[in-house]
Amino acid sequence: MRPATVTAKAAGAVLLTGLLTAALAGCGGPRPLLRDEGPAVAPSARTGPVYVADTLGRPLQRPGALPLGDSARLTGLRWESWGGPTAVASGGLSGNWCAPQCVREPYRVKVTLSGLQRLPGVAYYSSAGVVAPELHGEKAAELGRVSLHLPDVE
Repeated sequence: MRPATVTAKAAGAVLLTGLLTAALAGCGGPRPLLRDEGPAVAPSARTGPVYVADTLGRPLQRPGALPLGDSARLTGLRWESWGGPTAVASGGLSGNWCAPQCVREPYRVKVTLSGLQRLPGVAYYSSAGVVAPELHGEKAAELGRVSLHLPDVE
């Protein structure tokens, strides 16, 4: 009779273990440390190539020269970065306002393009900042932030 009692107890223990396991599985176990509370931040949509437009509206990428309005021109540009929120280059600056000196030997400058404007399929930089040790006063302030041409969206 003893073997039957042991078997019944063993069967009861197995049944109880199965019920507890099923009950605990329904509870989900321990709570996770991270909780989802809202939509995920979407990565910024890449719209295609990034350009700067010249004064005629032609799209340029990493240009070697770039006019800044009617009175200044960047030349010999060497780009350190391009395509992100800013583009940075070093090069020369000349214009009618500093001729003939800066025409023969352009002022050394660092230029930063910024204000990325996204258009269908592309993006354009909308402003330039020029820093030159030789520039002071009004001209330095004027070239510190220059609005760039943006093509018309049709």
